Amino acid sequence: MKHLAIILLILSPITLFAQSTFFNRNRSDYSQLERFDILRGKVSQDFHTGNGSISRKEAVLFLENYLKYLEEEDLVKNQRDIEEIKLILEKNSEWSEDETVGDSDYSLIDIFYQKRADFFYAKKEDFSVAVNPVINYQQMVEFGNTNQNLFQNRKGIEVRASIKDRIGIYSTFTDNQERGPLHHQRYVSRNKAVPNGPTYYKGFNNTKPGRANDFIVANAYVDAEVIDETLNISFGHNRFHMGDGYRSMFLSDMGSNYLFFKANTKFWKINYQNLFLELTPQFNRGADGLLPKKYAAMHHLSMNVTDWLNLGLFEAVVFGRENNFEFQYLNPVILYRYVEQSIGSPDNAMLGMNFKINPNVKALFYGQFLLDEFKFDEIAAGNGWWANKYAYQIGTKFVDPFKVNNLMVQLEYNRIRPFIYSYRNGTSDYTHNNQPLAHPYGANMSEIVLNVNYKPHQKLQFNLEAFYNKQGRNNSDSVSHGGDIFRLSNTRNANYGIKIGNGFVSDVLYANLNASYEIRPNIYFDFGGGMRTEKASTDYNPTDNSAFIYGGLRMNTARRRYNY
Repeated sequence: MKHLAIILLILSPITLFAQSTFFNRNRSDYSQLERFDILRGKVSQDFHTGNGSISRKEAVLFLENYLKYLEEEDLVKNQRDIEEIKLILEKNSEWSEDETVGDSDYSLIDIFYQKRADFFYAKKEDFSVAVNPVINYQQMVEFGNTNQNLFQNRKGIEVRASIKDRIGIYSTFTDNQERGPLHHQRYVSRNKAVPNGPTYYKGFNNTKPGRANDFIVANAYVDAEVIDETLNISFGHNRFHMGDGYRSMFLSDMGSNYLFFKANTKFWKINYQNLFLELTPQFNRGADGLLPKKYAAMHHLSMNVTDWLNLGLFEAVVFGRENNFEFQYLNPVILYRYVEQSIGSPDNAMLGMNFKINPNVKALFYGQFLLDEFKFDEIAAGNGWWANKYAYQIGTKFVDPFKVNNLMVQLEYNRIRPFIYSYRNGTSDYTHNNQPLAHPYGANMSEIVLNVNYKPHQKLQFNLEAFYNKQGRNNSDSVSHGGDIFRLSNTRNANYGIKIGNGFVSDVLYANLNASYEIRPNIYFDFGGGMRTEKASTDYNPTDNSAFIYGGLRMNTARRRYNY
């Protein structure tokens, strides 16, 4: 990847234009952005949600244009919508046309909180910076098979900046201590990894029931527009979620951070994104030492075919080259499968498509289809050939159903065939740092998701996350039944008769209801509770029931979720 970085630095033009940082989809405001995107009644020209990286600049431009549209068409029927838009603009004020947006009525010693949403903010003719502390302290009690006192403790700093209208910078650093619920502890123990960002962790204070972990999370990247409002490049450490769904069949942000280079080209009704990743193959934790590397190249073409229809094409390839990048995959517009075949078919290539429909009825319909491998003759035969590997997702989002303002309901169905994402070697599977790159459960499963966001008051938001899934898993032997994507595909249990649920079935039901009260912009008090049940058909997999309640305070950070 260092060779790639050097080449990109050499080739990048000297004259750059300011660019923005990414809008965090896990923050509370993202659901409001989605809601306005649906209420607009047509697919947005300002951003393409399926690409997985909406910039703050794009979000602000869309919201300001939407606000003008409402005023020009005299469509302002709900004053709360205006208040919600202005609140999001306050939190991203450096990109607003109105420089007074978010100005505070008071500040601390005329330095701090000059903007209501930012601890420190400064904007000059050729420079802007926002600096905020990051804090999340939460206490949780879990009841069930194991009664535990759980906690989260996160503290750090977040910086957003632009310099001389040339370079955009984002960096956040947090130190974390955590004892999560029982299923989280099992996930960490099984995968030897902590989800949602960390790449390294260590245990501590394990004399008490339940395992606690200590880890650091850092997201940092530099971005710039090479061609104004057309070509943007970004380089750094982060993770992305591709698609409009709660889950993603393409790329999920639930795993660990990775080094990335992203080029995003936008013109007419088209958005074309290239993404190059440096990843870590599965490994056993041990003494300090250089970990092996593998790589991925992805591209996604998104096009607004009509005012109500967006279609996307996706392709990805994962490969290992003894710590060297395969330069043939740097071609930004070639079919990766062609390259993969031309060099001897050693790599794991996938094709996909997605759609988004906004029919102007306060609803959105979306879906994804991912194809790993198939033979038409085998599909026509209907004999369950193991290598007919595909996954799909279909979902919908309803805005203000039953005439309840500021309510959004999402329903989603995911179905993933056995053995997809896995590979015949332990390097090119669709994973990073001992975690799946797409769905956190891997493969060989079907799932129903319900996600509800309700904001009855500008300061109060309720969120219900619930899912039920059924997965075919392995037992204690070395045979793969297609659910654990880390097991080699050539250790499969059979060649034919393979269907979803192959192996030993486990059922998981999860629900979490959270209430967030926004004390002031970006400062929240959270209170909630939930339950999780897991029932397995073999003692090798866990069977348990648990319930939990929690409360905590967070500042300038997304809420920690255990939705896996």
